[in-house]
This record gives sequence, C-alpha cells and structure tokens, in this order.
Amino acid sequence: MRVALVGPYSHGLAQSPGGVETSFSNLLSGLVEIDGLEPNVLTFVPGLKAEERTVVDGVPVRYLPVPRRFSNPTLHMRERRTLAAALADLRPDVVHAQDALQYGFVCLQTKRRAPVVVSIHGIVREEKRYVTGRTARLRTSVAGVAIERYCVRNARYLVAPTRYAERVFGSEIRGRLWEIPNPVADRFFEVEPTPEPGRILFTGALIPRKRLLDLVEAFPAVLATAPHARLRVTGGARDPAYGDVVRSRVRELGLEDIVTFLGGVSFGELLDEYRRAWLLALPSGEETSPMVIGEAMAVGMPVVATRVGGVSSLVEEGVTGTLVDVGDIEAVSARLVALVGDPDLRATLGAAGRAQAEERFRVTAVARKFSEMYADVQKAATGVRPASRA
Repeated sequence: MRVALVGPYSHGLAQSPGGVETSFSNLLSGLVEIDGLEPNVLTFVPGLKAEERTVVDGVPVRYLPVPRRFSNPTLHMRERRTLAAALADLRPDVVHAQDALQYGFVCLQTKRRAPVVVSIHGIVREEKRYVTGRTARLRTSVAGVAIERYCVRNARYLVAPTRYAERVFGSEIRGRLWEIPNPVADRFFEVEPTPEPGRILFTGALIPRKRLLDLVEAFPAVLATAPHARLRVTGGARDPAYGDVVRSRVRELGLEDIVTFLGGVSFGELLDEYRRAWLLALPSGEETSPMVIGEAMAVGMPVVATRVGGVSSLVEEGVTGTLVDVGDIEAVSARLVALVGDPDLRATLGAAGRAQAEERFRVTAVARKFSEMYADVQKAATGVRPASRA
C-alpha cells in the first residue's frame, strides 16, 4: 500500500524539531519497516524555487515550493494545485495529513482519488486563549480555528493521540476517529540515566501556553527545602515578549544561578538533558498530547504536570507521575519537593512510566496501529484491501 504523508518535515533543520514534526518523523521510522507499506513524504517549503526530491532513511521525500505569503486569503490555492500535481504523479492509496490545519485543509480540498486521513494534534480553539495581541488573535481565528473546524467537520477519517479531541469537538466529528498515541523515538528508550542531584527539566517553547513562569514562581519554595534543586529549560523563545518576562522574573527572584536557559538544542543535547535530569516538570495551561511526557516516561523519569487536555491520558496520578491544577503554584512546589526528596518514589514512578511507555509509545507498536488504520480506511473507501506494491 502506498501512503502519502503530507505534513511538516525538516528542510535543513539543525535543531531538534518539536511537536507535530517530531511525531511525524518518529512515525516514519516505524512505517518504513512494515512489509507491504510504502510511505512517501510531501511537505511544503515556503520560498523554495522548484520541487526537490530526496530519500531520508529509506523514505522518499518531496519538498514542494509554495509562496512565503498570502496563502490564507487565497485559501491555499497555490498549495492545492502543487499538491494535486504531486498526488497525481504519486498515485497513493491513502493520503495522511499530519495536522487539522493547513495540511489537513489542503489535502481535503485537493482533487485526488485516494481517501484522506487527518491527524489532530494541538487544538487551536483551546490554545487561542493564550494568544496575545489583537492581530495574532485574529489570525489564529481565521487561519487556525476556522480551518480546524472545517477539517474536523469534513474529514471522513480522523486520528488523534488521546480522546481529548473527541471531548472537545463532540458531535462536530462526523467521520470515524481512531485513537493512536504519538510514537517516541527509540533513542529515548536507549538512554542510560545518570541523573544529577536536584536537576529538574522543562522542555518546550517559551510561550504563554506553557506557563513556564508558574514553574519559576514555584522555585523559591522548592529551594527552601531542597537548596540543591536546579531548573534546566530547553526550547526557543517563540514569543520573545513572554521570554523576556520569564527571564526578568528569574532575575527578580535571584535565580540566575538556579535556572539555566539553554534555548533550542540539538537532538543529542536534548537526550543528554533527559539523561541527567531527576524529573520533568510541565505546568502548561493547555496540552493535547505533549511529546515530552512520552519521552520522559521512555527514559524512566517521573513527571509533574498540569491536569489539562489529554495529559491525564498520559500521566497516571501516583503511578507514573503526579498532576496539579493549572496555576496552582503551591501544589507545583509541594510535588517537586516531594519528588526531589524521595529517591524511592522517583524510582517507583519512573519504572512504572517506563513500563507504560514500552507498551504504548514504542515506534514499532504505534506504526503497526497506523498501518492497520490505513488498511481499514482503504477498505472502507474502495471495498477491497489494497494489493502490496512492495
């Protein structure tokens, strides 16, 4: 079966990707190993002069040129024409859009013969409340919420990493929905932890939705009981203004030697941060299925996170980690203190998380579920199972 996977894919990226792109890349590494399945990547590159073709880790990749600007007012007309030509040449059995935004919309709007599966990752209508600035909020409503609504209502086949999307969209989902978790790269499972005392990791973009400021505010209380605690922050400042606020608060609290901002890091550097940390802290205000939780569990690291979105589907309270309410800084401090001060508890939670990650997030297991889903979609669309082209 030939599958066209249409979504964000690196084009000369030096730093470790995040979010959808990480999940996409991990999935490809599993799909390419399945007999009878032929994955192909199609991705848009704004400003590219002409189509480029290559093979990455055994997967054919096409980089498709699109304009840098004005795609939204034209409803992605250029992208639709470009994708239609690529699909006509590729002739896939199934098209899999890697988001319910630009890629999902373009795939659903493009003339093609194959059925389209749309993946729901982040949920823009929920994330919108953390978008600041009138222009940005307007752009999010038009280019995000409206397109997301179209994809959810018009896709016959949807897939999401947790049931959170089903709770949010409810009856707007008119097609079939599969729940398949995000795969975690094998190299996280291969990490041999050598944790350094008191080391706490936050990994994610410096944006209001991640609420890193809450973690900074919680740290003085942590230090009062555990003076050896340290916070490591990986991730770029996608919202420079918010990043400045966080850094300013760090200085006001006298935490310059306690909190280390690493910025965007390479994949190898990220693995090293996981290897050396005692636990992961994620105080977000909104999450669907954050990759960092699955990665921490794969390493055998306990998690302190907020009880939002799909997080409770990933972190089992008192078993693989602990959950707090959004904005409850005292609770964040208390949970961090409890874990930093109790090596047996850290070991127990970490081992349970590792066991669950082995079962749920291994690339091979997740890729197999996607392969079965593709076969179901192709059968539903044509009434027959596809013959192998391998």
